[in-house]
Amino acid sequence: MDVNYSRALNLLKSNPPEQTLDLKLSHAKYLQLENAFLKLYPESLELRYPSLSYNSFTETVTVVTAPANIHESAASGISSVIEVDAKQYVSTYSEELASSILGYGSTTTTRFRGAFEGSRKQPDGGVRYKSLDGEKVTVVVEVGFSENYTRLCRSKDVWIDGHGVNVFILVCLTERPRFKNPTTVYDDVRDVDDAIDEMQNSINETLSLNLSNNRHALYLYRGHKWAGEMREAFIEIWRAGNSLPSRYDLIQNGHTCDELPTTLGIRIIDMFPDHVWQASNIPDRVIPFNARLYVRTLMKAMCVTAVDRFATYIRGDEEDEDGDEEEDEDE
Repeated sequence: MDVNYSRALNLLKSNPPEQTLDLKLSHAKYLQLENAFLKLYPESLELRYPSLSYNSFTETVTVVTAPANIHESAASGISSVIEVDAKQYVSTYSEELASSILGYGSTTTTRFRGAFEGSRKQPDGGVRYKSLDGEKVTVVVEVGFSENYTRLCRSKDVWIDGHGVNVFILVCLTERPRFKNPTTVYDDVRDVDDAIDEMQNSINETLSLNLSNNRHALYLYRGHKWAGEMREAFIEIWRAGNSLPSRYDLIQNGHTCDELPTTLGIRIIDMFPDHVWQASNIPDRVIPFNARLYVRTLMKAMCVTAVDRFATYIRGDEEDEDGDEEEDEDE
């Protein structure tokens, strides 16, 4: 059996949190993997994670397991702002047209064209236009949390060139150092819920200091780093035909930037197919973006991520003591 196929299938089966795997597979081998994935998870078209995507142009399969809270917050924090503002503005001119603006991000898409025909993708967030006369994904958001920037750019190509989206929003977050579980078992934990509450209270103190100082320091508890420093955060806006994106820096060297954007340059026109917009007679305008609020959202999400990692770890220890995980491995 192909080594890359086996690695991808094993990750889909085990489904540990916060894992991303890129592997080269031929289209025929990918279809075999997809079939195995559908048998493992019959509800996979509606399933958020684990997710299986494929770039037919580069013959790259990507497996993503449940991401950290900060990953989800980074995506929804942009998607929801765009969708809500666009709906409110358009509704003052046409409630019917406003109702065609829908959030997007939990649906697997396979309708790609050209060199990307045969691809499969599930974005982290976005907006789509949907009415009786048709449907179009107009805005896609993808987040990279301590991931390879090149991977995000490959996703950009799939969505813009292969699906014709109006705007691709790339959010890149860097955690340093990368998280690793402790190497020793916490054998003094008597009540898991109490331990999590105690850890939460301790971590909240760090969060308060970070918020007040606009710092993005790491989260320590019991001498272990449960979340590294959020070292860098930036947003890129890519459009078809543009060789370079518009870039907005939010965090540099662990500090919130002094000058934060009040818009990402996304416009109402970006919510619609060209023919729909031209027939609407609605004045265009820029959609605002509160970057300072967004950064605070990221800071709080990093705190939640630290607590989630701790909870997952000690609950895993508890399972080990009960023998559950050992039984699974024996099987």
